[in-house]
Amino acid sequence: MDLSKKERQQLRLEKLREESLEAQKEHDADQQQHENRQNELHSSRTRKLVIAGVVGLVLVIGIVSFSLLSSASEGQFDSFAKCLSEKGAIVYGNDFCSYTQKQLSWFGKSRKYLNYVKCAENKELCNSKGVKVTPTWEINGQTYGEVQTFEKLSAVSGCSIFIKQ
Repeated sequence: MDLSKKERQQLRLEKLREESLEAQKEHDADQQQHENRQNELHSSRTRKLVIAGVVGLVLVIGIVSFSLLSSASEGQFDSFAKCLSEKGAIVYGNDFCSYTQKQLSWFGKSRKYLNYVKCAENKELCNSKGVKVTPTWEINGQTYGEVQTFEKLSAVSGCSIFIKQ
């Protein structure tokens, strides 16, 4: 069975077409696998980003809630500081003075209830009150220079030291 030249070319051409179709199918299958892998990676990244976002949001909400609750909570010496203010006690000081800062720090969160006058911003008032050192307390018309113990402040003001636990 001898094939003519034209028939051999036609057979070769058919074989090439079949190989080409097979190669195209392999290529399409590879491409599909590649797309599937890309989709898996994309959805995996998306999942990780969503999880990270949720975790971050929970952390931010937790931190904000904690700071709001802790700042809104009462101080240990609220009733003592309120009593001093109600009795007209005034503490004259300066924010840059370490002794004033020490005195105020003893009150912790309760310091917000004190009548605190910053002498750097109120020089005339502090001079008229005879403030030579800071802190200086004015209680019942008397001045007490330097850091005062709670016991001394209680004794001269009549305010009880109540420590809230």
